[in-house]
Amino acid sequence: MNGLIADKDFISALSIIRGELKNILLDLPENIKQSTCEIRLRTGKPVILCGIYGNRILYRDSDEKNPFICYNEDVTGVFSRLCSYSVHSHIHSIINGFVTVQGGHRVGICGTAVTDSNGNITSVRDISSLNIRISREKKGCSDGLYGKLFSEGLQSVIIAGAPMSGKTTILRDLVRKISDSEKTYKVCVVDERQEIAAMNAGFCQRDVGVNTDVFDLFPKANAVDNAVRTMSPDIIAMDELCRDEEIDAISLAVNSGVKFIVTVHTSDYTEILTRPQIKRLLRAYSFEKLVLLSSSKIGTVEGIYDTKELLDEIVGRNIGLGEYTDYGDEFILTA
Repeated sequence: MNGLIADKDFISALSIIRGELKNILLDLPENIKQSTCEIRLRTGKPVILCGIYGNRILYRDSDEKNPFICYNEDVTGVFSRLCSYSVHSHIHSIINGFVTVQGGHRVGICGTAVTDSNGNITSVRDISSLNIRISREKKGCSDGLYGKLFSEGLQSVIIAGAPMSGKTTILRDLVRKISDSEKTYKVCVVDERQEIAAMNAGFCQRDVGVNTDVFDLFPKANAVDNAVRTMSPDIIAMDELCRDEEIDAISLAVNSGVKFIVTVHTSDYTEILTRPQIKRLLRAYSFEKLVLLSSSKIGTVEGIYDTKELLDEIVGRNIGLGEYTDYGDEFILTA
């Protein structure tokens, strides 16, 4: 294994895969396993691995002349195990495009939509593609960022970045550090997709700290309302903020004195200034800082911006860039 420790997260993500495909994946070099973020299965096409190295075809042998082609039985077999052989019990998640498996690994689902007379999706048939997104816990990956953001107390923070930039991994580690800090802050995690705490039978499979309460599978807007009314949090953390009702729920909680850490999708600095949801957060809901992650290097902070400066640029009061802190240290990949 060239001195590298076996990647337990990669192995955990293979729990729904069987047979030759699983054996080939397990036999990959450890550096490839640790650098892989997604395993993509498509009917009639080669398995594709996506990671720090880019995209690469999975081959059956070392000379790269025999790609592993997924057939219908490969995809349907993984899908059946994904649903624990009960599609009906997972239908809500399937309709939403994903199922989360033990360990917090989210599996994206593509197929043919089944709709009712009103055009509402009621099921998905003929599954054609599965995307296994590997969830990783990297304790300490946010150490430098934590000091930059919370050395003088809690503040509300937006973590922005492209898919696979490390948003959830950094968010999880920040939650752990806040929860375990000497200040004994009370933290609530809204884990609608089971990717942050990865709850299983009431237990967190990921370390989110000793003073953290988890709203598992709750819709974000409902969870924020429940958290404020029943758990008296100092700070609420949630992943992939996108809907207007979620932003509205935050506005009410902010009025109660609660701080937030949220993640949002954005590809670059320009999109920060133009994406409607981000502009709403910046304009109305007391977020102090925005952290932009690099789209080209996983776990790297590209900049830390003061939201007041960003607002000035959005409304055109000055032409300069927002306050920018060069913060090129790599968090996630550093031991």
